[in-house]
Amino acid sequence: MYPTAAPFFVFLVAVCVLYWAASNWRPLRLAVLLIASLFFIAKFGLGCLILAPAAATLDFFLALGMGRFKAGGVRRLLLGCSLLLNVGLLALAKGTGNRLNWLFTLSLSYYCFQQLSYTVDIFRGDAEPTSDFLNYLSAATFFPVITAGPINRLADLIDKLRKPFVLDDQRGARALLLIASGLIKKLMIAQFLADNLVNTFLDTPKLYSGFEVLVAVWGYAFQLYYDFSGYTDIAMGAALLLGIKVPENFRRPYFAKDISDFWHRWHITFSEWLRDYVYYGLLPSFLPAERSWSGAKFVFPILTMLLGGLWHGFAWTFVVWGAMHGVMLAITRGWQDWRKRGRRTSTTAGRWVAIFLTFHFVCASWVFFRADSIADAFGVFSRIGSFTFAVDHISLAILGYLAAAIALHAAPEGWFERAVGVFARTPFLVQGAALAGLVLALQAFAGKGAAPFAYSRF
Repeated sequence: MYPTAAPFFVFLVAVCVLYWAASNWRPLRLAVLLIASLFFIAKFGLGCLILAPAAATLDFFLALGMGRFKAGGVRRLLLGCSLLLNVGLLALAKGTGNRLNWLFTLSLSYYCFQQLSYTVDIFRGDAEPTSDFLNYLSAATFFPVITAGPINRLADLIDKLRKPFVLDDQRGARALLLIASGLIKKLMIAQFLADNLVNTFLDTPKLYSGFEVLVAVWGYAFQLYYDFSGYTDIAMGAALLLGIKVPENFRRPYFAKDISDFWHRWHITFSEWLRDYVYYGLLPSFLPAERSWSGAKFVFPILTMLLGGLWHGFAWTFVVWGAMHGVMLAITRGWQDWRKRGRRTSTTAGRWVAIFLTFHFVCASWVFFRADSIADAFGVFSRIGSFTFAVDHISLAILGYLAAAIALHAAPEGWFERAVGVFARTPFLVQGAALAGLVLALQAFAGKGAAPFAYSRF
């Protein structure tokens, strides 16, 4: 049950009606949410329905144990059990998923990251364990974000579910516009670019000119962005209808001036998770930290991004993708240190050159990210390097969608807030007519349907 399919929205409407009806009695409201989340998980298979709540229950008791015992050895043992449980589950899903499709039809990556944030935060003393199992399990299985994020700090999500339910006109307008935005991004932009440009040109690059393949690489950058950010918008909107504000995951990433800035804009919750729990958490446990070893600020980014690459899958293409970003992060760190010592400031022209170079570096890394093998990736680069120029296969429709993708990405950051304000003030019938018109437009332009979200498989 993917978030662009009609059954999902029928399900979401039914959940919202029951959830709103129970909004004044928190136990009933949480029970509705938990049952809905378990039903959602069950649609991916009986194995997922058993595995996710069972693992969450074990983490619940491990966290309670860490809260009760003050001895460092006992707390480390309990944390180790949580790490073994979640990292082992993640490794099993990544390493044997093809042979255990009956068990791992739902990617458990985001669930595992969320669970580890909870037990690690409790071990550090950054959060207190909850004894309210209903509240905890409702947060651990929260259906809007379980398939592809955004990654929540579970302790924060638990706290949000404790608070009274609030859904005013402003939040309702924001939720509906986020869902509409996500559908447009996925069904009208990402799907068109995938079907008419990216898959056609990059699967058989030798059949096209070098310039056409380069355009397809640009197209893939925007396809992936609109696919993933489209899912995030739908997840944020669905969560907001249930009174929960989840973190944003994207902030115009292709305007990043360097690769460090890119990771402050792209998949923000994942990059923050890597920073807080790998860069500042896991790696200093095995290697000297920055305060005692100056080389850490260059080695840690590489190791962190290598682990981030392996999270996407055990393949050399993901290793190369992670290594590229890690090495560039280390270079950026050195460059920033050099600029600070020299007290050099950037110019407007220099900033745009930096954005141009960063975008094309990210595009080059996306080639490895998409490719089935290193040889396939080099096949794409080889074709681009042929410097052949032809545009016979680039239609006006492709140019139009690509231009729309660039324009929407470049829209001022405040435009959405202004749209929310206007939409919130419009009469209910106008809101309904606008959404109905969007549905009709999607049926007309989106064609035969949408493939699953790219990041749902991770």
